[in-house]
Amino acid sequence: MEMKADAPKNGSARVAYLRFAICAAAAIAAFNAISSKPAVAQAIVASINGDPITDIDIDERMKMLRVLHKPATRDAAIESLFTDRLETQETSKFGINPRDNDISQQIIKAAQEMKIAPDALVAAFQHAGVTADHFKAHYRADMAFDVLVQALNKGVEASEEQVRAELAKQGGKAAAGTSYTLREIIFAIPRSATPAALNERAHDAEQLRTQFTDCDSGLRLARSLNDVTVRDPLIKTSIEIGETFRQLLDKTPVGHLTAPQRSNEGLEMIAVCSKGAAKDDSAARAVISQKILAAHTAADSERRLKELRAKAVIVKH
Repeated sequence: MEMKADAPKNGSARVAYLRFAICAAAAIAAFNAISSKPAVAQAIVASINGDPITDIDIDERMKMLRVLHKPATRDAAIESLFTDRLETQETSKFGINPRDNDISQQIIKAAQEMKIAPDALVAAFQHAGVTADHFKAHYRADMAFDVLVQALNKGVEASEEQVRAELAKQGGKAAAGTSYTLREIIFAIPRSATPAALNERAHDAEQLRTQFTDCDSGLRLARSLNDVTVRDPLIKTSIEIGETFRQLLDKTPVGHLTAPQRSNEGLEMIAVCSKGAAKDDSAARAVISQKILAAHTAADSERRLKELRAKAVIVKH
């Protein structure tokens, strides 16, 4: 099943996304490498539509919920397992079955919500005694149901009235935010680079940053350097970018560079060539529309799960 998340188009945001994606892939690989535990006797505690839930399932789910900082009582674990089974039962009717590699998107989402790296989240599960199969089954069920609900809501759009109402709450045109003109500068670094070579490139990047006082002369200087790429201009508004990146741009003077950051392409810096009030609210409207649709989809998902739960045949032993 081919499922790909849309990578951010903004340079720095794109690099941040790639870092998360790489970590998530590594996390999956690490979990796949964990050897399975020896088989032990399992007592069936309950079943939902004939799908059994064992005491071991419940124990693992309680551990997982603790790692996620969610209520981890026995009843909460059972309900969480019921939800997983209902999601899997429903999505299997449509042949939706995400692969292990696909669920890296769910790892990214969960890790971002907890403000930690994906590999750190995986390590926390492993340390808590949550097996790979249990962890992956949960996120596979969640992802599959998300895909189903999104497909069932294909074509749904936020109304003009909804967007206008939300804009009014945010102050109308004032919601357009700040517009930034950015240029991404990358110092290429070979994968085989030695620590000494890395230090030399870092020194070169910092030297450019010191000499970079306006975009016209600074970009010409950057282009004259060996193995340095200057990307095409990007125009982004504060509405479109994350809070952390917005703060970084706001504290960087116009005509100057952000500090070098390591990426899988090399050392990256962002030139802030201009910033000022955005001319229109199109970006704000797009973000608002996305939020309205996300809220609609989340509500529809919850409604469908409640309906499935109400119809389910549940047996507790």
